Amino acid sequence: MGIITTIDAKCKDCYKCLRTCPVKAIKMERGALPHELHARVCEERCIFDGSCVLVCPQNAKKVASDLDSLRPLLEEGGNVAASIAPSFPSAFPDVDPRVIPTALRLIGFSFVQETAIGAELVSEEYTRRFREEDTPLISSPCPVVVNLIERHYPEVIPCLAPIVSPMVAHGRYLKQIMPGTKVVFIGPCIAKLGEREAPVVDDAIDFVLTFEELKDVFLQAGIDLGLLEPSRFDGAVPEAARLFPVEGGMLKSASLSTDMLDCDVLTVSGLESCKEVLKQFIRGMRQGDRTHLPRLVDMLACEGGCINGPKNPSGEDVYTRRTRVLEYVKQSSDDHHNLGKAADLGDAPERPKIPRELLERSYRNLKPDVREPDEGIIRAILAKTGKHSKSDELNCGACGYDSCKDKAVAVFQGMADPEMCIPYMRERAESVANLFVASTPNAIVVIDEDEVVRDLNAAAEGMFKRKKGEVVGKNLSAIMEPGFFRKALQEKTIVQGEVCYPDMDLVTYQTIFYEPSERLAMGIIADITEERRRERRLLEIREQTLDKAQGVINKQMEVAQKIAGLLGETTAETKVLLTNLMNTFKNEGEDDGTSSR
Repeated sequence: MGIITTIDAKCKDCYKCLRTCPVKAIKMERGALPHELHARVCEERCIFDGSCVLVCPQNAKKVASDLDSLRPLLEEGGNVAASIAPSFPSAFPDVDPRVIPTALRLIGFSFVQETAIGAELVSEEYTRRFREEDTPLISSPCPVVVNLIERHYPEVIPCLAPIVSPMVAHGRYLKQIMPGTKVVFIGPCIAKLGEREAPVVDDAIDFVLTFEELKDVFLQAGIDLGLLEPSRFDGAVPEAARLFPVEGGMLKSASLSTDMLDCDVLTVSGLESCKEVLKQFIRGMRQGDRTHLPRLVDMLACEGGCINGPKNPSGEDVYTRRTRVLEYVKQSSDDHHNLGKAADLGDAPERPKIPRELLERSYRNLKPDVREPDEGIIRAILAKTGKHSKSDELNCGACGYDSCKDKAVAVFQGMADPEMCIPYMRERAESVANLFVASTPNAIVVIDEDEVVRDLNAAAEGMFKRKKGEVVGKNLSAIMEPGFFRKALQEKTIVQGEVCYPDMDLVTYQTIFYEPSERLAMGIIADITEERRRERRLLEIREQTLDKAQGVINKQMEVAQKIAGLLGETTAETKVLLTNLMNTFKNEGEDDGTSSR
């Protein structure tokens, strides 16, 4: 199962995820029904910034979860450590951020610490490289930026800092001080699910939870954050590294310049800005001139930094989230300072350390090997949607691609479907609809709620012997009986029935529909005059046939009666004759003496 999958039943061909995706990693695939398309994430191209998840109006994008695998470990009370990202104060508004360690222990974590510890380790490595090396560097804490470079701008890999992210650094640190412990990273980022499994760093983190999932866990456990008492995180205490999730936070943590006018350092957030900077790096590298490139770019994929991650459930604006993090950093710094004054500073936890090799990593060129079509193929694909010349290319972007040519390339590469062209499909649908309306033998009449004719087809002109220009804008009663139309408008339902027009020698069967969104009534009127004439002729023939049949029956009855009378007379005569004959034979026997004795 992928990190981001599509629920087909909810995917409605809106292309919104494709329009939003900064790297066009959405592949449109045919569904079971004709013209049905589903938007699927192409993981080879995906950078897992989560934009498709956020914008989907049908919630058709599903993010993979480690929660089902993690829950049994928490319930069993095993050694499970929580590494919570420094953006956490922005994820739970209206509560004291210091209650989060308490809540994490309540749901089963045995050790709770801020990922900012790992950020401190990473910051020290950035500081060292900035001072010792003179080559341009792009920061690597953001896994979306790493994905963007590896999969779409691999030419820049030599400039990508070979330093692990704070999550990986902290996971390795925790496993070093607590061997055998399972480490769970908790943050606002979907891409961390992919970073956890990356071959060069897959030893650091066992599970990833999002802030959104953590909020649900608290709710399911019946934990009310507003009723909890604050508590401290375990072990070492981070300081400036808590600023990592906001723009410029990494530079501040590494004690580097945060001056916006400093040419040596640059902070950039938002994927479009990141892409522009990467293109500038590519131009400088190809020209062999890196002197105009900043020495260090703190690059974050989310606008405003990690506080604006896709799985931050707060719902507040970026400025408010930033304020919450800054307030927490100040409050924690004051608490730590006061604690240091009240206690023996010698008892404070040592600053975390791990071998330098555990802070290093490498990258891979993961750019998909795709073929590019030649101009002839592109023109042939464009022709399928009625684009035969440059003037036919609207470049409207409705399909999700910036230009018709870009979409044609995507069709060639198997990422798009020709029928994704919305203007073409609309024109085609209207053309087909108009063809049917124009060619149907039934009259079609459209009126508004004032019974004013808005439109009619050629069949209606012929049926009622009135031209379109004569009746459009006029009351319906000028051409026909409005009764059924009026009833459909009043009752807002379908009305059907037969209407006769004797003066026109016309009989019709009318079906009137009400269209609520436009508040119009449309009548489909069939001419059944000939049908009724045939019925009358059949009725006349039947009546004539019945009359003739009745005459035949009457004649047959007369004949039968005559035959019966003749048969009756003949039978009586025969009876008399036979009786006389029998009597004669009887009398003759008596005279001869042969009668019975």
